[in-house]
Amino acid sequence: MEAFVERMVVEKDELQDRVTKLENSVNGEKFRELKGLEQVYLKEQLKFMRGYLSVLRQRINFYNK
Repeated sequence: MEAFVERMVVEKDELQDRVTKLENSVNGEKFRELKGLEQVYLKEQLKFMRGYLSVLRQRINFYNK
């Protein structure tokens, strides 16, 4: 595997960990205590992080064919 693909895999794994943590946070008790706009921002952040994760997976799959 080429070095840049290996870096993408590391980045994907780290991002997956952050996505999972944010998902757990959004589904947790403390999230409901946040102000409405802060909840909106965190949900929006999660949406974009998931999109970025999806693109990383696609790129990794493309180079690993």
